[in-house]
Amino acid sequence: MDTIYNWQPDDIKDMELRPIELAETIPARWFTAPGFDLIDREEVLARSWQYVGHESQVANPGDHIVEEILGRPILLVRNHSGDILCFSNVCRHRGGPLALKSGSARMLRCAYHAWTYDLDGRLLGAPRFDGVQNFEKNNCTLLRYRLESYQGFLFVNFSGDAPSLEKHLHGIKEKIAPISLLNMKFQSRVVYKVKCNWKVYIDNYMEGYHIQQVHPKLAKILDVSGYKTTIEDQKVLQYGPLASDNNPYHTGGAAYYYQVFPNLMLNIMPGRVQINSILPLDADHCLTVFDLFLDEADPEKLKSRLKDDLEVSDLVQREDIDICEQVQKGLKSGSYNKGRICVQEELGVWAFQNNLRKAYKKIFEQLR
Repeated sequence: MDTIYNWQPDDIKDMELRPIELAETIPARWFTAPGFDLIDREEVLARSWQYVGHESQVANPGDHIVEEILGRPILLVRNHSGDILCFSNVCRHRGGPLALKSGSARMLRCAYHAWTYDLDGRLLGAPRFDGVQNFEKNNCTLLRYRLESYQGFLFVNFSGDAPSLEKHLHGIKEKIAPISLLNMKFQSRVVYKVKCNWKVYIDNYMEGYHIQQVHPKLAKILDVSGYKTTIEDQKVLQYGPLASDNNPYHTGGAAYYYQVFPNLMLNIMPGRVQINSILPLDADHCLTVFDLFLDEADPEKLKSRLKDDLEVSDLVQREDIDICEQVQKGLKSGSYNKGRICVQEELGVWAFQNNLRKAYKKIFEQLR
């Protein structure tokens, strides 16, 4: 990893943790250097839990989800024993895909040379391979990744050594009660490609400082006077009471905006949860993946709720995207390095960037 990014003396100084009253933001080069992007993807994100989907999307044996996360093609499938497994979506022959899209199948068949695997990843057939010497089917089992579920939501870990998912997300279901994540049903996925570093987008999520300026419609929905941020280990909760139940979300109560380090956000309200995963593509681009789940039994109400929710969510995201892309230009301009932290409004930014500092310091110390 030391060949990817040339660590500088200033990097060590910038890893120092300071009280928020004395803190500065992390430096611009940590948002813009291509080598730092590789550190983020391979040493920070790939070693953490990454959101994939929901158990209901693989309800029956043979149902599968096809995704690509951090450059890794993956395949989630429910086997005949009822377990959900996560494999590399890469054939052991010459790297072809086992499935091109999500769906259902009795077995997994490579789209390149038709090698077939059972739902447990074991090779069943390799056409015309009879003349190949010392070929053992047992040595061609699909590569399997660690997969765990939290309240029905599925997460993959590529390193295999992360703490349990339950520990990673501990306390969320208790905090949001009586809202229950178990009652939510998948409705829609929306993906945006954003011209900014993934950390820029999360920094923006971590504070309500910009809401009045950037999100005038959202500012009327949230009671910003009651907006409160709390730090819970590697989780940051922004709590915002809803101004009334006459809003596009069709609910009263309050909004719980969770950021779970490094790149997961949960936007939770009564009868609603939006899962938001931020995936870097390179130093200057990321994907923002939004999965919307609703708890609504009435078909007509569900239709209305879904339409209004998607409309306001799209407006808020596009407003965020516009400002984040401008910030990325500012970070690359050469005229900005670091800034100060607003004590009253940017507690979440301070917490997120401190978690980054801790992660980078651990990586650096492992290289010494």
